[in-house]
Amino acid sequence: MSRESTHPPMPVALELPARAPMEMRRRSDDLVPQFTRARDAHAWWIRLVNAMGGGLEPVGRPDADLWWERAQRLNPLCGEPTAEAREALAAFTRSLNEDAALNFVGKLAAWLDCTRMAGTHLRVEQALRENAAIEKTELPTPFFVLGLFRSGTTILHRLLGEDPANRTLPHWESFDPTPWPEGPQRAQRTLSRFLRLADLISPNIKAIHPMDAYQTDECRGMFTNVFRTPQLNVQYRVPGYVEWLFDQDAAIAYRQHKQQLQLAYHQRPHGERLVLKDPTHTFFVDEILEVHPDARFLFIHRDPAETLSSICSLHAYARSVFSTDVESRAIGTELSGSYMMQRLEDAVRNVDRLPRGRVAHVRAPDLGRDAVGTIAEAYRALGLQLGEKAAASMGEYMSHRRQSKGPRHVHAAEGFGLDPNEIRERFSSYCQRFDL
Repeated sequence: MSRESTHPPMPVALELPARAPMEMRRRSDDLVPQFTRARDAHAWWIRLVNAMGGGLEPVGRPDADLWWERAQRLNPLCGEPTAEAREALAAFTRSLNEDAALNFVGKLAAWLDCTRMAGTHLRVEQALRENAAIEKTELPTPFFVLGLFRSGTTILHRLLGEDPANRTLPHWESFDPTPWPEGPQRAQRTLSRFLRLADLISPNIKAIHPMDAYQTDECRGMFTNVFRTPQLNVQYRVPGYVEWLFDQDAAIAYRQHKQQLQLAYHQRPHGERLVLKDPTHTFFVDEILEVHPDARFLFIHRDPAETLSSICSLHAYARSVFSTDVESRAIGTELSGSYMMQRLEDAVRNVDRLPRGRVAHVRAPDLGRDAVGTIAEAYRALGLQLGEKAAASMGEYMSHRRQSKGPRHVHAAEGFGLDPNEIRERFSSYCQRFDL
């Protein structure tokens, strides 16, 4: 499984250290069990830390102004945040205080994470001010991977990253696209430490969605760096923030996202196409086209009952690290009525309006059975041809993936108080169209 497919050859880009392929080792229990409640998902030492720290609360309530102040102290030459980022962090912080029911670990994590993201935002703005050429950088035609969380977007995106003609983002680059004097190694080291800590606190999350600093990953970080993404609701229960966010003009976030893409591409130009993935792209096709009029789309589809069950498990395990008020049936009720399920069919209608050659639909079962053939067909729908080298690399990726399966992720709709037949009936026309 290649990491280097997302790295342009020398001398076009910075020389990056080669890394061994990510190993997905089986844990001793060999599975991620059906989620029940937060306490059951915590390691004993997490429960102890929360019990001991709950009365101390050294970081206090989430406070956006304090987080900006700390970020500016750590980045003293970077100036002020944009008004849009300041407004977004204020909305997010309000919801953390009102909705998230953070435990001690959650308060500490929010403080550290938001300070870090605020600092990255300040450095991005500094880089844009100091080098006017960045915003004049021409990007390759962007191809956006669409689809619900847990529908196969990650494997589709990583397979596309095996095509040397495609420029994707390794995780470290989305996490921190800003230039450092010592090169990208600082962002790589920082993210690697962050992921090791996350794996220690919640190994189930890595088992559900394996990540490392170097592999092709989604552009989530470029939205969290400006605090404008529904993805923040995965880690923390912040319905007030999500409601605020959907009342905003999402083109604000996509214009800031584009600036960060230009910053990354200015430093490492490579590829005929820019392939981007974030499950929340699915709900903002109009805004994407406003910012990227030439955008193309690959839309992956999976049985909505299986998908929603897995979405619930992901949210439950992610949030349970930061709050003890997480329970399976409450998660099921919340997410079955969430923006994701309400807007899925609208998203399909939005891409249906596009001219021929602008969108390719992919079925997750087809990708599992014949990944290379399915992607070749999607390429044809987009007016492209899959090259032999890319096809071979994709085949090797799938072979390695099959040989390196990690723990089994156990989840069922019934475990979240949901009826899979009712979910499929609700999306009957969608299931029929894509033969799910």
